[in-house]
Amino acid sequence: MPATMMDSFKEYIKLFNSALASGNTADALRIGKKLVQIADGECARPNVDESFKNYYRSQASKVREFIADTSSGSVRSKNTDTVHRKEEKPKNKWFSDKVPKLTLKDVAGLDDIKRKFLVNIVAPFTDCAHIYRKYRGTQYNAQILLYGPPGTGKTFLVKCLAGTLGFHIAVVQTKDILANLVGDAEKNIAEVFEEAKQYDNCIIFFDEIDSIAASRDNDESRNTKGVLTTLLTMMDGFTGVAKEGQHRIIIAATNRPWVLDSAVKRGGRFETQIYVPLPDFDARCRLVQLALGKDASVKDRIDIPCAPDVTVAWLASKLGGMAGADINAVCRQIVNAPLLREINNYRAEKPCDEYVTRDDCTSVISGYINSITDEMLWEFDAYSANLSFNEWYKVIVPRLKRDRAEGKEIQPYLMNLLTMALEEEDKLAKLRYLESRGRNDKDDE
Repeated sequence: MPATMMDSFKEYIKLFNSALASGNTADALRIGKKLVQIADGECARPNVDESFKNYYRSQASKVREFIADTSSGSVRSKNTDTVHRKEEKPKNKWFSDKVPKLTLKDVAGLDDIKRKFLVNIVAPFTDCAHIYRKYRGTQYNAQILLYGPPGTGKTFLVKCLAGTLGFHIAVVQTKDILANLVGDAEKNIAEVFEEAKQYDNCIIFFDEIDSIAASRDNDESRNTKGVLTTLLTMMDGFTGVAKEGQHRIIIAATNRPWVLDSAVKRGGRFETQIYVPLPDFDARCRLVQLALGKDASVKDRIDIPCAPDVTVAWLASKLGGMAGADINAVCRQIVNAPLLREINNYRAEKPCDEYVTRDDCTSVISGYINSITDEMLWEFDAYSANLSFNEWYKVIVPRLKRDRAEGKEIQPYLMNLLTMALEEEDKLAKLRYLESRGRNDKDDE
């Protein structure tokens, strides 16, 4: 650690305090931003002693509060404790004032993820708290990365978790973090964590975190390296329990986990990664029930009239390979068919009672462009196996061949991969045969 950097940092602290004492808010703000920039940069370096990092964090935290107050229009007078506000702003910018009314019981399927949430997060708040303490003590695994295809309900899942725990939640969209002005994104990140300090129990949820946390070796991150540095600095120590009954959780979601910087996924940060897959058959049935109003437990539901052969199970069987968002979209389009027929009948003064038919369903499904592709699912399987795609391909194809030979069921997207692999092998076999024939013909000459 070069002593000159610490000396420079301390000099900025003196200048900052001097500007505050003289009431020069503009200079204090300018110097404070530079001070925070140095602190974030030094904390992100791997070879900096932890005691130095703690000093940088503690000093920068005070300055961040000043910057946040100044940006919100709150400036403390030089000779008085009176706070003058330029304009009244909402108390909370990032956190919702209300705890979500949803719970994990509202999540269709995803039982494996619910079990992982129980072990990592929910257990201390149940009658199993003493068992949790037996194995974890006061350690609380409170930083989790959710990854999976788009439309699988990652945001909904986190809101249901917040409702189950009774925690306030900040759903932070990265597009709101990335502002046009240089430095605003870093300030927004700091504001999220500062605002969270008013809650003993809360969840910060970063959606599409890959937008601000892409690998620093990647060109994609050239404009967000400072944002990532600030995020990592603010995360360090945030979820630690400072007092009895305090639980703070950070959850992030991404559709592209492979682009994330390694520092984001290391131990102590998002070390727990949970794959959120496409809904299985039971989950699809639940989604269809809700979309068509077939769940009698839902208050004020609209029970869509359907033909006797359009059952929930039949329709769910036709929607394999789709995310929850696509299933909802398909069901809305299916309902449009009898709706349009009944409008036309009404205007023509014909009998109006229409209903969803199998033809309506198959017509919509066959014409719907699914947002989920086979290639996308192959990539997620490879990432979940901690293998490159080529490594995973070499492992999975022989396994699929064995499963087919044994008559086991194979997922459609994997069956397509096997078919492609067999076609490639067949082409190579034909090519080798032709090459060998060419060599034999040449030898005969």
